[in-house]
Amino acid sequence: MKKILIVLSACLMIGSLFLFGCSSSKSDSIKIGVAIPLTGASAQDGEAIKNGVKLATKLINDEGGINGKKIELVVEDDKGDPSEAATVANKLAQDKDISAIVGHFNSSCTLAAAPIYNQVGVVHVSPGSSAAAVSKAGDYTFRVITTDAVQGSSLMNWAVKDLGYKNIAVVYENTDYGAGLAEVVSKAAGDLNTNIVAKEAYEVGATDFSTVLTKIANSNADVIIVGGLYNETALIAKQKNNYGLSKMQIMGVDAIYSDALIKLGGAAVNGVKLTGYFSDASQDPVAQNFVSKYKEAYNSTPSTYAAYGYDATLVIIDSIKKAGIDRKAIRDYMATIKDLKGATGSNSFDENGDVIKQPLRLVIQDGKFTIAEK
Repeated sequence: MKKILIVLSACLMIGSLFLFGCSSSKSDSIKIGVAIPLTGASAQDGEAIKNGVKLATKLINDEGGINGKKIELVVEDDKGDPSEAATVANKLAQDKDISAIVGHFNSSCTLAAAPIYNQVGVVHVSPGSSAAAVSKAGDYTFRVITTDAVQGSSLMNWAVKDLGYKNIAVVYENTDYGAGLAEVVSKAAGDLNTNIVAKEAYEVGATDFSTVLTKIANSNADVIIVGGLYNETALIAKQKNNYGLSKMQIMGVDAIYSDALIKLGGAAVNGVKLTGYFSDASQDPVAQNFVSKYKEAYNSTPSTYAAYGYDATLVIIDSIKKAGIDRKAIRDYMATIKDLKGATGSNSFDENGDVIKQPLRLVIQDGKFTIAEK
C-alpha cells in the first residue's frame, strides 16, 4: 500500500509539472539540483556525496565556470525516504532554472523520484542507486554506480571461484536495494553451482541480529554476503562472534564501503572483503588529483560516496559544457558519453543510462581499506 501511495503521489505531481520541461535561464549562474539524504540512516553517505558535489563545483567555478557562468547548487534533503524524495523531485523539477540534478542516493528514492524527472524531462544522475529496477526508470535517469547485477556477480565470482566458498549465507536489508542484490547473489550462486544455505532479511535500522545469526550458525555457511549499508554490517560483524562465527568471512559491495564501517565496527570488521570503485590509494592520476583536492578542501580522506558525488557532478558539468543548459540537450549528450575520466574510473553509459566499469577488490586491514591481494 505504501508503494502504491508513493507512485500515486508521484503521478499527481507529474500532472502539475508538465509545463516545466525546458530550462532557459538568463541568470548569471547555472543551477544544478542536489537531492540526497542529509538526515536519517544514510545521512553520513549523503554528507560525503554533498562534499564531492561541492568540490567538483568549486573546481570548475575557480576556473571561471562554464562560459563565464558559475554553477549554483540547490541542495535538498530527501531523508532517505521515498515519499520525501518525490516531494523533493517535485520541488526541483518546478524550478525551470535547474538544468540537471545529482540524485538520489537510495534506490527506493530514485525509483520514487524518477517518474517526475522523466515526465518533466530533466536529467538526474544517481551517485548511489544500484537496484536493477533503476535501469528501466526512464530516459532521463542515469547513474555513476554500477548495477547490483554487475556488483553482485563480480563479488560472487570472487567468493566462489577465487576464494573457494561453497555455502553462502545472504543477509540483506528489506528494501528495493537489498532485495535486488540478494536476488542477484542467488542467481549467481546457481550459475556457479554453489549453495545458498541461508537467506535472511532485516529492517533498516535494526540493531539486534540474534535471530539472523542463529540461523546462519545452524546453516553450515562459510561466508556471509551482506546486502545492506555499513551501519548494520558493522553490527553483524560485532555480534557474530557471540554465535560461534568469529572466523566467518563477511563480504559485501560498495554500499558498505565507508569509513563509518570501520569506525562503528572497530577490530570486528578487520578482514571484511568488498568490491568498490574507488580507493584513496589508487595510482590513477584523476583519482589522485581528487584525493589531493578533497583533503585540501575538507582536511579528511574522501569516502567512496564522496567520489561518486564528484563523478556525478563531472558528468553533468561535461554535458552542460558540450550541450548548453537546455534539459533535453543535456540528456541527449549525456547518453553519448564514453570514457569520461572520474575518481571512480572511466564513465560510459549504456542505453539504459547505466554506467559501465569494473570494480576493485578491497579488504579492511588494520583499520584501513586496502587493495586485496586475493
